[in-house]
Amino acid sequence: MTTLSTHQLNFTYQSDQQPILNNISLTLNPNSFNLLIGVSGSGKSTLLKLLAGLYPKFAGKITAGEVLLNAQPVADIVPYERAQHVAMLFQNPLRQFAMATPYEEVKFALGNLQFDPNEMPDRIQSALAFVGITHLAHHQIRHLSGGEQQKVALATIIAMDADIILLDEPFANIDPMARQSLLTALQKLQQTRGKTIFISDHDLSGYDGLVDCLYQLHANGQLNEASLNLLKAQPTTVQFENRMNQQVSPLSWQNLQVQLSNTLLIQANEFSIPYGQIGIISGPNGAGKTTFFKALTQQIAYTGQITWHQKSLSQLRPKQRAKVIGYGFQTATDQFVTMTVEEEILLSKKQTQSSEFWTSTRIEKSLKQLQLSDLLSHVVYRLSGGQQKKLQILSLLILNLPILLFDEPFAGLDKDSLNQVLTLMRNYVNQTGHSILLISHQRHGLENFIDFELTMTNHKLHLLGEDSIHD
Repeated sequence: MTTLSTHQLNFTYQSDQQPILNNISLTLNPNSFNLLIGVSGSGKSTLLKLLAGLYPKFAGKITAGEVLLNAQPVADIVPYERAQHVAMLFQNPLRQFAMATPYEEVKFALGNLQFDPNEMPDRIQSALAFVGITHLAHHQIRHLSGGEQQKVALATIIAMDADIILLDEPFANIDPMARQSLLTALQKLQQTRGKTIFISDHDLSGYDGLVDCLYQLHANGQLNEASLNLLKAQPTTVQFENRMNQQVSPLSWQNLQVQLSNTLLIQANEFSIPYGQIGIISGPNGAGKTTFFKALTQQIAYTGQITWHQKSLSQLRPKQRAKVIGYGFQTATDQFVTMTVEEEILLSKKQTQSSEFWTSTRIEKSLKQLQLSDLLSHVVYRLSGGQQKKLQILSLLILNLPILLFDEPFAGLDKDSLNQVLTLMRNYVNQTGHSILLISHQRHGLENFIDFELTMTNHKLHLLGEDSIHD
């Protein structure tokens, strides 16, 4: 049986800083299902990368203790041999892809591990079926939705057949039904094939009855085993009350359609974004939600009309459109154009459309609220996934645009961070009258903040609670 453990492990990214992980002693029992929780920035991704043998080779320094794979220092084991025992899924799946299609990606990974070429087709097919994407086998990965890309990365890990599977926020962009299906499949993998599974996740729903050990990583870098009772009474579904007001913003669309090779991707009839409210767009992975945002921001061709003050948005010059709609990308690092947190905030402050609202005092208060004040000198690409999301959201809010679109803004946020971000968004729309429309598979914790819900079903956009508006 493959064993993986740490003993009194301390780790830091820079020698002159406090350890991000402090005296970590952990043993993953073979053939067990384990869950890792903790606040954003506590070091969960760092711990997984240490267990996978990626750190300190590629970043940071172990200042005390060790990581052992089968009683050997993991750093001493050559990557080829290590990958046969431990496989890791990154928080951002795009960082793992080397090939153009899901089939080629899984085949590439198996080739690196020197699997028998005659066995590869069946192994690839089985892995793609495990995550439910056999129909996407030969599609371009870059054209898939974020959730579908996560499934491709997970299929690659499954195909590698490692004894220990480390998954960093594997369901962040996956719809609730697919999430539950994958959790059940992972438990079956653990029970029938003897795998050891270690998942980092902020969303605790669906884990009750699956998890053998629950570990909690704290802000001080210390780890403890937590009670499994934390996983009980997690709501399985969340419904949003329709609180949409009748006062609308100047942004609307009429008979909007997006097609690709005569295939209908999106159909949205007539709707106007409500004034000063927060809306959510829901729907399964691949339904067309991100495509819809790309149409609203004029990144792809469409038919019908998208208007601003009853004038076609396409007729506005790019600089004019940039003062109307802001778009928060699904991957936060794609948004950043500077190196440090402070530089990113100063750039947004320089470009804000309301310096009267976004004063230095308000920005400093917001940074403190989001627990970013002590990270101003940090490189944005070295932040945790949750910290990057908080910085991305604040940077866009500071621009003070009438319409803000956010694509999966809550991925990687713990419960408290989620509430902090939503409170900031709510105060922003209430005080400015601006509007926010977001795509999110995260629903828990949003109940008191969402004013209306649009759902993408069968490529058509509907307003829940008032079907006549979108049918």
